Amino acid sequence: MSSWIKTADPLHENTGIRYMKQIRILTALLLFLAGGQVFAQNDWPKPEPGPAPNASFPEFFETELDNGLKVFVVSNDAQPVITFRLLIKSGSEYDGDKSGVAEFTTDLLTDGTTSRTSLDFAKEADYLGLNIGASAADDQMSVSGSGLKKHMDKLLTLMTDALYNPVFPNDELDKLKKQTLSGMQSIKKNPDAVMGRLQITVGYNVHPYSNFQTEDEVSGITTADLAAFHKTYFIPNNSSLAIVGDVTPEEIMPVIEKYFGSWEKGTKPTNNFPTPKALSGRSVHLVDLGKTQTQTAIAVNTTCVNRSNPDYVPLSMMNSIIGGGFSGRLFANLREKHGFTYGAYSSVEARKKAGLWNASATVRRIATDSAFTQVILEMERLQNEQVESSELDMHKQYASGRFLLGLESPSTVARMVQNIDLYELPKDYYKNYVKHIMSVTPADITTMAKKYLGTDNLALLAVGDASVIKERLTQFGEVNLYDTDMNPLSESVSYELDIDAETLIEKYIAAQGGREAMEDIESRITEADVTFDFGMAKGEGMMKEIAKAPNKKYQNVTLSIDMGGQSQIVETESWVDGQHAVQRQPMQPLKALAGDELAKALEDEQFNMVLRYKELGYTVSVAEKKQVDDRVVYVVNFKRKHSNEEWMVDAETFLLHSKVETAESPQGAITTVIRYSDYRDVDGLKLPFSYAAENPRMQMQVSITSYKHNEDIPDETFVKDV
Repeated sequence: MSSWIKTADPLHENTGIRYMKQIRILTALLLFLAGGQVFAQNDWPKPEPGPAPNASFPEFFETELDNGLKVFVVSNDAQPVITFRLLIKSGSEYDGDKSGVAEFTTDLLTDGTTSRTSLDFAKEADYLGLNIGASAADDQMSVSGSGLKKHMDKLLTLMTDALYNPVFPNDELDKLKKQTLSGMQSIKKNPDAVMGRLQITVGYNVHPYSNFQTEDEVSGITTADLAAFHKTYFIPNNSSLAIVGDVTPEEIMPVIEKYFGSWEKGTKPTNNFPTPKALSGRSVHLVDLGKTQTQTAIAVNTTCVNRSNPDYVPLSMMNSIIGGGFSGRLFANLREKHGFTYGAYSSVEARKKAGLWNASATVRRIATDSAFTQVILEMERLQNEQVESSELDMHKQYASGRFLLGLESPSTVARMVQNIDLYELPKDYYKNYVKHIMSVTPADITTMAKKYLGTDNLALLAVGDASVIKERLTQFGEVNLYDTDMNPLSESVSYELDIDAETLIEKYIAAQGGREAMEDIESRITEADVTFDFGMAKGEGMMKEIAKAPNKKYQNVTLSIDMGGQSQIVETESWVDGQHAVQRQPMQPLKALAGDELAKALEDEQFNMVLRYKELGYTVSVAEKKQVDDRVVYVVNFKRKHSNEEWMVDAETFLLHSKVETAESPQGAITTVIRYSDYRDVDGLKLPFSYAAENPRMQMQVSITSYKHNEDIPDETFVKDV
């Protein structure tokens, strides 16, 4: 992946000033393409609950093969499709020291067998309209298949071939690892994804439920790991098979014996994992994503129940009242009453061995502490004030109706039947599920709230801009800080400011290759690939920039943009000849800059600015020394005549780590952070070949494909008549 934001270059300006200009141009382009649209928030009236569907949980047949495979048959003659769902009673909690093994095993299960390539497998399935797939969760893995009943034998032939004979091809594993590692970079910038990591880290502590994939662990996964995992856990006496369709037990069992009867029994895995500790006391946990975050992802967690606990149904009803979407109290409070957020919700995460109750929202940054206060007040209100029967009845009708509607899905029925076995529920659990829902009373809701929403034992979690929200959170308790990999950060570590600005700049110049090497370069041609995500607009493109001393530059950016399924090619250009600056944006006439815009554009394009900052009248100061991501950096402020800029210079390498700039836009001030990486030697200089830019509205990744120095570039390249 790449980006067109020119790599910050120590020779040409300070490593990154030119690139910030590129970012501003591209950001403006993307804002233009998005049309500056702000989508209206409609407050639709809440629908009245309708009558529950006339349905009931079906009867099912249960047996067990000699090899230990449990089989469930649900006869349903309403449609000609038959569904098979194999459940393996082990999941990612068994990953060990390589998180991702279970997920990768299921992802690659149908990507080739000893007798079929991945392509052959897909062609055979597609030809008959068969759907075959596999997935992994914490407590379980599944292999599912569905198709017309008349194609049942072919469906089971393919399913069992994938089940018994996967090869886990190296090339497919490499692709999967590459995709996963690439996605991890996005995860670390996504507040909701980071919040997911923080919740399981705090909520499940020492249990494998708290594990998540890391770069080192994913990079270390091999096909041998997948094969060993498959051999250990994909065994019949650790599995169950559910069949839903127009078949009878007498009809289907000989078929099941044919395809699954020879599956060899193995040693059933044992679970010696420690039980997750219940949350004790009130704690506060924060991940800092930096100044680009104008909102805070918040969550309140308490320990609740595992899936087999009898409290699950009344607890679920309590949860529906406080955070069940549009009709929940959190939604009414945080959105409708206070306007902190577009939505506030809660959920019960009941796993096999433990559970968490979670309330969450994404709120305005300055409302972070107020939002927490309101969530806690709603928790206390549910404990102290008994709910009205009418409010509870509405939620009971909704829950029962949703359950009964789900019975129309064969895969849902298969999952429920297998849940009875997996979670050791009563045989008639789902048959009586609606009855259990309708029997919940207002007093039960109060009991559940007092039992599981106690505000003395909870975790307050936040992901956002720590510089704004951290002090606001101290009213709730001591704030525990983490990086995006959930490593605790100690505030007791202080960094003494041990360098002055002039010395730092000299070390920075030396790290780039030295003053002489920089002065030898009088021009540079940079080419790069670009990918970006701007919400509604996503795409990729190319950038070319030609720069020449003392302050000349030409730039061209061509992007292929997908906006809601519609693709278009757009191009933008800019010319700076040292005295004039001209820009061309899509569907707009050429624009000659004037006044402050012109002065700033000329300032942005100063070649070798870092060598001449005094001569240019710029002021440099070192503000502090601190940790950013996993590096210790110096915060350097550049004060120019027309703008200010903040650098983060690595305290060990003295290379540019990142850069922060705030610019005005039609939508208000936008703070953009650029992170530089993959430094390589080019003509005696140390230049970054990769950098990522992000702000609240977009993310861009830049990959430099080439640098060329001291080419013969005519001055006419930088001139454009208007």
